Amino acid sequence: MTVLHWIGDSIRDQLLRIPLPVARWFFIGLLLLMMGWIVQLPASQVTPPGRRCAWYEDLRVWAWVALVFQVIVYSIF
Repeated sequence: MTVLHWIGDSIRDQLLRIPLPVARWFFIGLLLLMMGWIVQLPASQVTPPGRRCAWYEDLRVWAWVALVFQVIVYSIF
């Protein structure tokens, strides 16, 4: 067994000690944190440049929709 096997086994053993509900809520928390970060993005970074855009061209809207769907899925299952 090499050193890399030993490192991998020790990391796996440590990760297996984390209860599944804790990992699940940690992941959901990361998604919610990302949703907050998306809201803070400036419009110039998420809309087409040089013109006024419609609401459906704002990437923040669609990122939020995708993240809300993921939060719902991970909360239920």
